[in-house]
Parts: sequence; C-alpha cells; structure tokens
Amino acid sequence: MKRKEFIVIILCGIGLLIAGPLNHVQDFGKNPGHLNMYQYIPDDLNLQRPCPMVLILHGSGQTAHSLSRASGFNKLADSLGFIAVYPDQPFYNNLLTSFSFYIPGKMKKNQGETASIRNMIFYMQETYNIDSEKVFITGMSAGGAMANVMLNAYPEMFAAGALFAAPSILHEGLNPDRSHKPRIAIIQGKNDLTVFPRNADRLMEQWMEFFALDSADHKVTEFYKDHSLLTLTKYPSKGKAQLIRLDIAHTGHLLLVDPGKDLKRGGKYSLFTKDVNFHLPYWICEFFGLTE
Repeated sequence: MKRKEFIVIILCGIGLLIAGPLNHVQDFGKNPGHLNMYQYIPDDLNLQRPCPMVLILHGSGQTAHSLSRASGFNKLADSLGFIAVYPDQPFYNNLLTSFSFYIPGKMKKNQGETASIRNMIFYMQETYNIDSEKVFITGMSAGGAMANVMLNAYPEMFAAGALFAAPSILHEGLNPDRSHKPRIAIIQGKNDLTVFPRNADRLMEQWMEFFALDSADHKVTEFYKDHSLLTLTKYPSKGKAQLIRLDIAHTGHLLLVDPGKDLKRGGKYSLFTKDVNFHLPYWICEFFGLTE
C-alpha cells in the first residue's frame, strides 16, 4: 500500500473516532453507490413546520465528520433553522474518500452514487417535514463536482446549489429536463493549484448555456462586501441572479472561515480551511435565502 493511501486511511479512522454530533442513518433505502449518510438536526428545530434542508458534500481526503466540524454548517443549522445532511464516501469505497464524479458508470442518473444521494433526499422527505421548495446542495472539491452532477441529474429537486472549487467534469445524458432551473453559485480560489480556475470557467459556460443567459448581461462587484479578496459576478445584471460567481484572490484550495460566535462567523482552522474574516458557509446560506 502506498504511503499516501495509508495516511488517508489513518486520518479517516481518527475522524471516525472523534466523530461529532452527526447521526448516522443506517438504512435510507437502496444504496447502489455504497455511501454513508449522516444528518444533523438542531435540538430546538420545530419539526411541525416545513423545514429547509441542505446537503453538504465533502472533498477528497475529508469525511462528513471533518467537514461538519471545520465548516460551521451545524452552527448555521442551529441559528438559521435547517436540517443538514452529509453524504459520505467511506474509505473502503475510495481510498481518497472522493466521490466518483470522474467515473461515467457511477454518475448515471438513477444509478450508483447519484441514486444513493437521491434516495437520501427521498428518505428525509418521507421521514421529516421537509419543505420541498427549500432543498439545497453544496460541496467542496470532489463534493462540489458531485453536487454539480446532482444538480444536472435532478434539477427539479433543488432550489439552489453552490459549487466550491469543483472540478468541471460532467457526463452526457444527465440533464434531460430543463423545465426547472435551480439558482447556481460557483466559487473559486484564484490561486487554487488543486482544482485550477479554468474549471470554474467551464462550469460557468455549462450553466450559462443551461439558463440561456446573455454573457454580456452581467454585473461585476470588486471588493464585494468590502472585502479585498472577493469579486462577485452575477447573471443577469438586474434582479435576483440566476447564476453568480464568487472569485477569491490569493487563495488556494481552502474553505474560507471566520471563527467566532456571531451569526455571520463560524468554522474552525483545519488543513482545508483558511481564516480571512469571511465565513463562506454563511454566505452560501445567504445565497440560498436561509438568512432572510
């Protein structure tokens, strides 16, 4: 066994030993992709009313547990009142814990990992009072690529999606129905040497075509939210944007966090996070409309 693979297995084992407050859903239905499912439901969430749900997909070398601890999404679920669902790629499925977005046979609609994640959504909708118009998906790196697969395979299931540092591989035949158009945010570090910025360019081209947007009809905001690292581009230029891109200067393959107790702050330092006084998971929730 290669040294790198051995280290990944050890890290995954440690992650499971120090697992946080996620609940492992043992049986969520058919699971052809052999994925794990974890959920986080705030203790004081009113399950009598329809609840928003956010699916959060981890990247390579991460787990549902490590991402939930470092990102601050559980804190946001507590504050904003939504259920967080974490699809998880076990290391015995993939030694790098990467979703198999790059394997066409596993990315077909209603097959493999794609079907497993779809069935997680069905399980939650059958078990809890989920607001069907407030189901969202986001992911980092390989998780972002997998989230993009889901948004193309089942656009009718999602109100919006946010893809962070996501590889742009997308297989043919995933998207037969364009009647429903979820809002999309594409987020990219300008200095990312793991997933190069050209991947975000390709994702933008894909969704521009999907939405039939005019490339000239856009608005660019530099120093977005008065932050020197952020540039926002929105399509169309007026009204509620269907497609937006958030570029982050001087940043590599890292999730932006801003540790603190305030509502707009959160996340923790880890190998895949960076503290720049901007909590990207909060911004993603803002884009989804969960902060309104």
